[in-house]
Amino acid sequence: MSNAARNERSKIVEDQCRDAADCVVPVVSEAEMAKHLQRRGQSVTVHRGRYWKQTRPGFFRPVHPLARLTAYEATRPSWTSWGFQACLAECDVSYANGAVPVYLISDFDEFREDRLSSSRRYKLRRSRKHARLVQLTGDALLREQGYDVLQSSHSRTGYGTMPTKEQYLANLDAFVEPAQGVVLAGIIDGRLGGYVTGYAVDGTAYVHDVVIATDALKSGISTGLTYEFMFACGRAENINEMMHGMHVREDEGLCRYKEWMGLPLRRVPSRVNMLPGAASLIRRRNPDKFYRLTGEA
Repeated sequence: MSNAARNERSKIVEDQCRDAADCVVPVVSEAEMAKHLQRRGQSVTVHRGRYWKQTRPGFFRPVHPLARLTAYEATRPSWTSWGFQACLAECDVSYANGAVPVYLISDFDEFREDRLSSSRRYKLRRSRKHARLVQLTGDALLREQGYDVLQSSHSRTGYGTMPTKEQYLANLDAFVEPAQGVVLAGIIDGRLGGYVTGYAVDGTAYVHDVVIATDALKSGISTGLTYEFMFACGRAENINEMMHGMHVREDEGLCRYKEWMGLPLRRVPSRVNMLPGAASLIRRRNPDKFYRLTGEA
C-alpha cells in the first residue's frame, strides 16, 4: 500500500472514531430486535405476542434474553420445541421452576465513575493512559484489524466458535443497525488493541463480546471498555439494567474478575421446560450447562 493510500485509510478510520465519553447505547424494541435477527438469517418464532429464537436446535429462548414474560406467555413456543427457558415477570414469579444466574446491574448510580472504589478508578485511569478509548461509528477499523484481534483473543481463551474471515466481515454489514448496538474500542499506538460490543432491548442492555488481543492485556482496556459501556448505558434515559454475561462457575478466573469489577451475581426467576429425560441427560453430561439452564447446582 502506498503512503498516500495508507494516509487516506488512516483518515477514514480516524473519522469513524469518537470519544467513548460521548457514547449512548441505543435501545430497540423486542419486535425490532426480532426483525434484525431475521435479516441476518435467524429463524424467529412468534408465540403469544413474544418473539423467540432457537439457541440450539429445538431449544428456545426469547430474542430479548432477560424479557420478563408472564406465565401465559412463557409456554412452549413451537411444536418443534423440546425445551425452552424464559425469565418471568414479577407478578408471576410463583410459577418459576428455575432461575437464570447472571451478572446484572440494576443501579447505574452505583457505577458512576466518582463512586467506583479507588482500585477500580486506578484501573480505569490506567487503561485511559495506555489506550485511546473510543466508540467506533463505522466499520473500517474492524475490517482492517478486527479479525486479527479476534484470532488472538480466541487462541488465548478458546471462547466461542471462531468464524472464517469472510463470515466475520459479512457480520459487519449490519454495523450501522441500532439493534447491533455499539462497539467501544481501545486503540494503542495507532492499532486496535481490543473492543467490547453491546446492545439494548426494551430497557435491558447486554454486553455481547469482549475481544482483547493478548499483547494488549497489560493495558487494562478490558476493564476500561467495560466501565465505559456501563457509563454509556447510564447516559441512556430508557436503560434500567445491564447484563454482563451468565455465571460461568467453571471459570474461576473470570468469576474472580467480575467479582472484583463489582458486578452483582443475581438469580432471575424463570420457567424451564424440557422433554422427559433431556434434563437428566444434560445434567449428567454437562452439569455447568445444566446450572445455567435451571439455576440448580
